[in-house]
Amino acid sequence: MNNCTSVYLAKTTMTVLLLAGIFCISNAQVKKNVPPPAPVAPQDTIPAAILIREEGDSLRFGAELRALRQVAGAPASFYTYFWELGDGTFSFDKAPLHQYSDTGIYQVRLYATNNYDDGKAPPTRPRPIKVNKKPNNPGYWASHFFHEKGSIEMKINRNPKPGEDFVALIGYRNQSAQSMGGSLVLFFNERQFATEGFKLSDARTYHGEDSSSLHTLLADLSEKEISSAFAMRSGPFSNENYIYAGDARNMLQQLQATYTRNTTLRFTAAAPDEERFVFVNMNTLPEMIQDTNATVTMSAMLVPDNPDKQPELYELEMQIVSSHDPNRMQLKQRRINYRFMGKKKELTYKVRFQNTGEGPAKKVAIGIAMPRQLNTQTIAIKSMSPVCVQCDSAYGGQSCIDTVRTADSVYFVFNNIYLPGLQQDGVTDKDSTKGFIEYTIRFKKKPKKIPFSSSAAIIFDKNEPVYTNRATGRFIKGISPGIVAGYSFALSGESGRNTVRGPLTLGVTLGPYAPDKPYFQVEAYAGLLQIEKSSTGFIDEKKDSVVNNRDYHIRGRERVTTKQSNLLQVVPLHFRYNIGKWVAVGAGAQVQLSVTEQTKTKETVFLSNIQQPDITIATAEYNTSDATRWLANWNAAPFADLQIGRVKTGPAIGIRYLHQLRGDANSRFFIYGIFRL
Repeated sequence: MNNCTSVYLAKTTMTVLLLAGIFCISNAQVKKNVPPPAPVAPQDTIPAAILIREEGDSLRFGAELRALRQVAGAPASFYTYFWELGDGTFSFDKAPLHQYSDTGIYQVRLYATNNYDDGKAPPTRPRPIKVNKKPNNPGYWASHFFHEKGSIEMKINRNPKPGEDFVALIGYRNQSAQSMGGSLVLFFNERQFATEGFKLSDARTYHGEDSSSLHTLLADLSEKEISSAFAMRSGPFSNENYIYAGDARNMLQQLQATYTRNTTLRFTAAAPDEERFVFVNMNTLPEMIQDTNATVTMSAMLVPDNPDKQPELYELEMQIVSSHDPNRMQLKQRRINYRFMGKKKELTYKVRFQNTGEGPAKKVAIGIAMPRQLNTQTIAIKSMSPVCVQCDSAYGGQSCIDTVRTADSVYFVFNNIYLPGLQQDGVTDKDSTKGFIEYTIRFKKKPKKIPFSSSAAIIFDKNEPVYTNRATGRFIKGISPGIVAGYSFALSGESGRNTVRGPLTLGVTLGPYAPDKPYFQVEAYAGLLQIEKSSTGFIDEKKDSVVNNRDYHIRGRERVTTKQSNLLQVVPLHFRYNIGKWVAVGAGAQVQLSVTEQTKTKETVFLSNIQQPDITIATAEYNTSDATRWLANWNAAPFADLQIGRVKTGPAIGIRYLHQLRGDANSRFFIYGIFRL
């Protein structure tokens, strides 16, 4: 290649590079004017992919889930797991190892819960798996489910969240030495709430449980109760032949009055020491209680067929949540009836916590910011987990709880405990990673009727604090009817020619009970015997006339019109505010309708003669209409109002200034007394 060729190639290369640069620059300029692409909506509808791997005679389960989306400021997001393994067993492990006792096809379901994640939980889709051979060395599956001494318990895989499913796991067992049959009844949707919150979408059974009805069960218990009474009359009474059919029937009827929905299952032949589980899929309806942090309950009842066996009831408390967080604070009975409460009213709080780390926690400190309305000196611990003695009575190194109170906060400190971590190796019972503190507290005095809230910070050992939700207490608005009696009067018109007296007013009011915020009130009154007088005044005529053959001189005349009305007065708009306990102000508008109206006119003629000057000789009086007029007139008046007395809950007096839009006597006052119920 000669020099000319080299120079040519060099020039060509430079030209290509220059053009490429110009193209890149121009392309960049174009891109600057192009709006950025819209953000892609998160794929929350992608179900979990269930993975299976054989390990000897067992199967190892795993899952592929969508990436977590961290909530800003919250602890690290993570998934918790609930596996329904298709043979009546379950697991809360991330990757459970399970051995099936027989061959067949099993429907495996995974319910993954996204904690501290801003999206929805991954949908659950059953995956059928085929087991082709029985295990050579069958193992024992331990449920780690029952934590109490009873024969029935319930657990849920996650707190209810509106628009999301959860599983209510009902476990029952036979603790007797004989085979047992009976019924399971699940009650849900409490009547105290205006709308139904849950819908039962599926109930999966694995031990031949059959659907039945509560009506059939109650009828059967009634028959057993009658047979029992007859048997006890026929022979001596003893504890051995006492039967619980009547108790079971009464308990079921009470639950039926508490809940709107129930479902009943019949079971048979539960062997001694056998544990069985029913998986109930519940959907939390979108119109569920809007106030999250509310506490709702479901109840499950075990009714043995043997009438000598006592029925058992298990009530499960659940907190409605807007996001999944294992560390939560709740206020039980968060809606308070203000009418019947006093400063001794007790509130019950519960703070739940869970060690989600990879190792155990030896110390858990819970700091709670108290609303100013509550008295921290009245705090009393109701229950706790783990159960500890008070530190002031503990020996050195003993597990204990310390309570530190200040004016606006309280600190509960669990010392020298062992709380396993959720992600700790070897932890099979996930409930062992959880704890709670439940306490009661009272008000300092009867508070103002405004919401109050509290939250907690939880510190595991020396880690950063985890902050809970805010538990808010609210007062039920309540309806407060009132009785009003008063009298209206108007200022005189021009030169005293127009006057209004009355009416005597009786009425009722309706508003919220003892409000501390501005509120609206409606009113209705009956106004009786309102009398309006209008006069023309003396009219100078100065003319001669003959009366009784005598000559008189007419000086003038006066016409007075009297109107008597019975009224209906309605206040559709009344905005009020209580300034403390003793003074209240308001403003609104009143509409008035004359139900009946009678009008009379009296005309007086003033005559005089030379002998008796300035003496009234004759008068004339007449009605302006032949009958009473009905619904004759209407009026409207804006007003301002002032009350003094027990303006929230008791008697008070008030004065109201009204400015009528029609008529001569525009300025009116209404003085009244009011008593609220």
